[in-house]
Amino acid sequence: MSTRKLFILAALSLSTLLAASGCATETAADDDDVAEESEADLTKAGKALIGSYKDDSGSFRGLILTANQVGPANEFIADVSTGIVCIKAPCPSSEKIKGTFTAGTKTITLRSTTASAAVQHLLGKYNYVVQGDKLSLSRGKKFVQSLEKVESYCSESSDCYAQDILHPACFGLGFTCSAQNTCNWSCHNPPLDPCKGRPVEQCNGVCKPIFGPSHCSPDGLICTKDFAYKGCGRGPQAATCMSSDACGPGLHCSTEDGVCNSSGMLAVCSGTCVN
Repeated sequence: MSTRKLFILAALSLSTLLAASGCATETAADDDDVAEESEADLTKAGKALIGSYKDDSGSFRGLILTANQVGPANEFIADVSTGIVCIKAPCPSSEKIKGTFTAGTKTITLRSTTASAAVQHLLGKYNYVVQGDKLSLSRGKKFVQSLEKVESYCSESSDCYAQDILHPACFGLGFTCSAQNTCNWSCHNPPLDPCKGRPVEQCNGVCKPIFGPSHCSPDGLICTKDFAYKGCGRGPQAATCMSSDACGPGLHCSTEDGVCNSSGMLAVCSGTCVN
């Protein structure tokens, strides 16, 4: 028998063996089970998928399909399980994927250029079905997962900004991500005087430290000569003075209260203009 015939027979035998074992047909079977349709642009049905989804188990723990457009596609964020079982830390048992998605009436396709090799198998095209607040993804007989639609999902606060979440019109510190993976807007009431209560090392910028006698009599007429930090206030620091004549209306120089503060290289004592 010729060498050419032996080669052909060997190739046919190998192909038959792979087909019989299922090694060469699983991917094709999975692809055949995914519907064929165009996803060049998000269809009306595809846009209806925009939102946040979560599942406590399965490959996709959280999935955010955003309205942010990137060319003909939209951005998505997903927290997925890598399938790696931790024996000794650190180990990457989960990964955050960022990429783009397109969707039609039956299928959704996830793409990412930054996903690691451990989660590449979770990218690609899926069949999907929406039933009430459930989004079910499937691909062949090997992958089926149902995720619950939620008001918001996050694993870090930056996830929240992509979800167009309404928040109170108040001064805020921004979004925070709770232990339950929900986004919250943190409001706070700023003090009327942002300088008030600051320690001396933080009394800077628009805030100015206020110094004065460390102790005075109740009537304020007899004070010690040493200066101490009295608090933090807004506006210019109290003006230095040699006498009350150098102070503005309604102010007097603290030297008249017995407070003397050496001013640089001057041989005389100076004070500050006070009420």
